[in-house]
Amino acid sequence: MQSLRYQRLKQPGISIVYVTVWHTYTLPPIYEMNEQYNIEEIRQLEKNLSEKPDDTDLMNKLAIGYLNCREADSFNKVDDLLKKAFEIKPSIKTSNNYAYQIITDRDDYEKGIEILKPFVDKKPKSFMPYNVIGYAYLMKGNYEKAKFYFEKAMTLSQTEMVEIIHNLAVCENHLGNPQKALNLYDKSIAINDKDNESKFNKAVCLYELGSHSEIEEIIQTIRKSAAYKDSTAWVSSSELSELYYLQGDLQNAYDFFLQNPFTPDLISDLVSSFLLFNYDKPKFQKLVNEQVGEKNEWINELNDPKDEDYYDYSDEERIEQTKKLENEIHTLKSIELHLTKPPQLNPAKLYMTTFCGCMLYDCKIHRTQFDE
Repeated sequence: MQSLRYQRLKQPGISIVYVTVWHTYTLPPIYEMNEQYNIEEIRQLEKNLSEKPDDTDLMNKLAIGYLNCREADSFNKVDDLLKKAFEIKPSIKTSNNYAYQIITDRDDYEKGIEILKPFVDKKPKSFMPYNVIGYAYLMKGNYEKAKFYFEKAMTLSQTEMVEIIHNLAVCENHLGNPQKALNLYDKSIAINDKDNESKFNKAVCLYELGSHSEIEEIIQTIRKSAAYKDSTAWVSSSELSELYYLQGDLQNAYDFFLQNPFTPDLISDLVSSFLLFNYDKPKFQKLVNEQVGEKNEWINELNDPKDEDYYDYSDEERIEQTKKLENEIHTLKSIELHLTKPPQLNPAKLYMTTFCGCMLYDCKIHRTQFDE
């Protein structure tokens, strides 16, 4: 099933679809939201930095200010500021903040780990660097190392953070420890699972354990929650459709699929294709024709010298992309051959990670600590 949400689609091995969605996360009391940065503050920080151009703490403050003040319109300066601070004064604080930005904004997990690991090896007292590097390893699919750092972060955090507990549970799932994962999801749910990610993962985990009796109750709990009713819900009708599909309840799977406002890509999302093909063939065929038409249109644009993007491609790239689109058209025209029986849905690929939260040193909005 396809659903245009950011975090889920960033998991290893799954194509990335970017959508602008603000994700809320639970913070301990000492990291509760404080005031935002205003433009006057930003201008004062810029002035202060111009007078002290090598002050890395000012660079850090200004970078975080740019991240949180849209009026400043300087988001593109954040990376350079954090990089410069790290180069001038390599430390746990500067490495953590630069790596955090690279990991969470660029999705460059390898680079982030490369920057942060030497400083994590110095055994910082804060849980934040451990959580950041654990998150990077998790997104890379290195669950053993992610688990190691999440467990270290948990021992150092002053309060129990849902994000760490949830992501540690995901590691346990992928490491073949479903009962440990289940216990962690229960812990996360008991603390505050307001986005329903731990509930959803618990349901998938129960399915893998062969314990299906609780899954319907979890589905109904999710449906009644405020988060589920939000148009940007992380656990939406698409996920509930998946839970029904896993259990072989195709009618409910289809009914919840219909509630998803997004159009599935028929090639990559064979489960949605199967449900449509079996329950509404005219709609399925219409969607096939639409997606074939779109790809033919892209081929024409790709090879039209008058198109504004024509010269963005080399001749080799144009040939390669054209061939790829032609193959996809062929697949769409013969897709019914792949839908004679229900496609398998791998539960392991359904587990949702959650965003690690604000792990920037000296963020006044989340009241994180100034330094080590």
